[in-house]
Amino acid sequence: MRFLRGQPLGLALLCGGVLYAALAAPPRLPIDSAYYDGEAVRLQLAPGRGGGRMMRVGPWHFGPSIDSRPRDRRLNLYLVFPGTQHRAPGWSPYDHNCILSGLPEGEEAREWDVYWAIVLDPDLREDFRSERELLLAAQANFLPPDLLEFDDLPAEGFLRAQMKVDSLPELARFRHKDGTLPRILILPARFAVRASAEPATAQ
Repeated sequence: MRFLRGQPLGLALLCGGVLYAALAAPPRLPIDSAYYDGEAVRLQLAPGRGGGRMMRVGPWHFGPSIDSRPRDRRLNLYLVFPGTQHRAPGWSPYDHNCILSGLPEGEEAREWDVYWAIVLDPDLREDFRSERELLLAAQANFLPPDLLEFDDLPAEGFLRAQMKVDSLPELARFRHKDGTLPRILILPARFAVRASAEPATAQ
């Protein structure tokens, strides 16, 4: 995730937001699947070593957090908002896809850094299922039209509920010098998990 380096301090403050939504008490829904290279795979979250704070994103539970600092040796788990893979009635701001950066061999649990992937471009309607496609879109920019409203952003619900951002001026820190924004904003979620992954066809 080298392209994240050099972002302003405000990014760290934004990413460190509370993971507990200020909504009604959510159900406890586990994450048990993800996408790797366009294919659905099984994802088994494992207990954290030595405990840790239980991490919840809306109604979705990810188990204990390992720590808050991304590490190069870890694999990446992207939560893409919005998405169609994980949905819960009454919790549409948290509809998302899980995308893995790799599919390790064996059943051993590995450590994964978690990243938010927040779709900003209203013209981007793809249901992302691979890291390559996700990163290509994240490295492309778009110029917000003059009449763009915050509600036009595909991930406006997640931005409001999770990031506490509810206006276009609050995204100014992520604009480039030419006034453009990334089509997808990728930010560290400031937690990591342990999980194993295997093809959905594995017995």
